[in-house]
Amino acid sequence: MQIRDNVIQWLLENDNPPVRYLTLTKLLNQPETAPEVRQTKARFMEYNATQGILKHSKEFWKDDDRAYWKYTGKYWQLIFLGQFMADGKDPRIVEGVDDLLRKRKWVMKSGAQCLTANLLTAFRRLGYGDHPVVVEETESLADRIVTDCGIQCTAMDYSLLSRCYMALPKLLLLFAEIPSQKRSAKINSAVEFLVRKLLENEIYVYVPSARKEWQKILDTAPKRADLPKGQTVKNWVSKQKHAFLDSHALGARIPKRGWVSFGFPLHYNSDILEAMYVLALLETTMTPKLEKPLKIIREKMTPEGTWVMENSLNGKMWVDVEEKGKPSKWITYFALYVLRKYE
Repeated sequence: MQIRDNVIQWLLENDNPPVRYLTLTKLLNQPETAPEVRQTKARFMEYNATQGILKHSKEFWKDDDRAYWKYTGKYWQLIFLGQFMADGKDPRIVEGVDDLLRKRKWVMKSGAQCLTANLLTAFRRLGYGDHPVVVEETESLADRIVTDCGIQCTAMDYSLLSRCYMALPKLLLLFAEIPSQKRSAKINSAVEFLVRKLLENEIYVYVPSARKEWQKILDTAPKRADLPKGQTVKNWVSKQKHAFLDSHALGARIPKRGWVSFGFPLHYNSDILEAMYVLALLETTMTPKLEKPLKIIREKMTPEGTWVMENSLNGKMWVDVEEKGKPSKWITYFALYVLRKYE
């Protein structure tokens, strides 16, 4: 794909050092040793979103009770700092990383694979990929995916799907952080499984069309106080689900509407662009299954050759990232990388 010079120059502006670095190395193929690349890496901590988060570091690092508080708890700040390619050696970040790796409260025996993957990805991006806890939990997560044939999550108790789908790109982003020659057999098996699942559903066509009928039943769920003694709402839902599946077909898979609106940074959910980006990072071969999502990405390009921020966490985080409804350097970089890879 031919990238316009004016768009490249826009991405190379000094206000966003991470995007400038990614443009230099991923789009212009400059080596890490190039002076311009080294100078840009040295400026990562100047990024305004990173600085905006770290201004509040004393507030969120010490707050265990609100660690998962969306989107201001310390778990999320670590995730965002990883996405912004912050310097993990900065004392304000080291404090939080050391605390999380020591306590390991984010490690759960069941569920929370999306949170686990997001945090492990952040640790790796911040320079802690060789830490024993990160290595151990990455392997453990890969093992869970292979053993469970996907992402088992309690949220699926209320869904017609048996396994979580929306977090698949999050796990792949984690495994993509590991150089291919360093991935274990278990991690390679997990990658193969996750990629296959994304391709089977053309990335975003995975929602059962019977979901509206099922939602009507969920809307009638009784309150706990209205149930006979010993029964729970979860048990009630389980019985209704089994009865529904016995008498209904899931129907054809339909697109996940939320996945066609692009945003950055994202949370536990994903979108087409993030999924396609990680497939490109993993050198996934082009197939007809990728035509639909690629078409959507192409069609979202503006006449100026940029992409707009459609989905935003602004107003929810400690700091805003770009502006919703306006051209986004992050989204534009991701889209150009994907189209360059597959076109």
